[in-house]
Amino acid sequence: MKTLRMATAMAVASIASTAFAGDFYTGAPRTYLYNPDVEVCFNDTAQYKKDGPYTIGFSNAGLGDSWRVVMQHSVMKAAADNADKIEKLIITDAGHDDAKQVADIQDLISRGVDLLIVSANTQQALDPAVTRAMKQGIPVVMVDRRIASDNFVTFVTASDAMMGRLFAQWIVEKLEGEGNVVMLAGQAGSSPSENRENPAREVFAQYPGINILETVYSDWSPVKGKQVMQGMIAKYGHDIDAVWSAHGLQTPGSVEAFLEAGWAPEEIPIHTTADVNGPLQQSLEYGIPMLEVGYPPAMGGVSVGVALDVLAGAPVPCIYEINAQIAVSEGHQTPSIQTNLTIADMVVPDGPADMLVTGGMGPDYDPTTYTVDYPQ
Repeated sequence: MKTLRMATAMAVASIASTAFAGDFYTGAPRTYLYNPDVEVCFNDTAQYKKDGPYTIGFSNAGLGDSWRVVMQHSVMKAAADNADKIEKLIITDAGHDDAKQVADIQDLISRGVDLLIVSANTQQALDPAVTRAMKQGIPVVMVDRRIASDNFVTFVTASDAMMGRLFAQWIVEKLEGEGNVVMLAGQAGSSPSENRENPAREVFAQYPGINILETVYSDWSPVKGKQVMQGMIAKYGHDIDAVWSAHGLQTPGSVEAFLEAGWAPEEIPIHTTADVNGPLQQSLEYGIPMLEVGYPPAMGGVSVGVALDVLAGAPVPCIYEINAQIAVSEGHQTPSIQTNLTIADMVVPDGPADMLVTGGMGPDYDPTTYTVDYPQ
């Protein structure tokens, strides 16, 4: 299998634009267009070709936040849309427990699945289970969270590295190369968090005037995000100049921590965010400069389409990257962050704070009531 490190693909996810009024980027993923490699890595899947209809297993790390709920619903919808090709979709929920997910994968294999879609809770712990499945001839499509090795067919994702770098570069340029940053990461050991943190640190390291005060983990939760940021505020106070947040799930809690600590809106540090409506609402309400780089949960549905490509024996990219929107608070573009899309364009003013504005599920979607008749 060819190396995955520099591979990208021309895949574009269909994101429902009815929730937005802005100037949306609908081209190929920027990470593909700007990739300096001459060639892009593809994998030959002829060995997995078989006649359908298929039984597909989806091993989900868990449903611990709203992003993951929408991602799973996207998988279910895609299975329903392809009911002529899929006989059964078996979904398991590991509850963010590594041992449970290993057992889930073993159970799915014993139930005779033709292919596994896996979103790994942590990349190291799930590596042996996914590797065993591949050795048994069961193709594995990773989505959102990968394993540490390259022992899978393809990885459906948006670019974690791009998110991490853009977030960091924007902060550097907003601070004019001088200032203190708190890194509000996601879940320790999860590939999305680590693959955003490390590129961000590489950017920050190029600017001696930027000081990373601490890296703290939120477990992708606004509640824990608030708790850990309260600790940072108590420790560093007004020395905090920026909050690099690995996603929008924890950003609302961070903003609340500053407000409850008595900071005036104009004193709240700049923040980064992704996908979640609440931070966009906070940015406009309190005038907090923010950068949004999307990580669309619509990738769940894309993974089902990729799985069908694998079972049809079609070549697939080693990394199947989907498009991501980039937006910034009006008037807060920097030399490296130039986009026509603003936070005001992406926000749904009257929508719920936990709404995923990049979910791709349509304007009438409600995650609390959503059902779909998919093959079971």
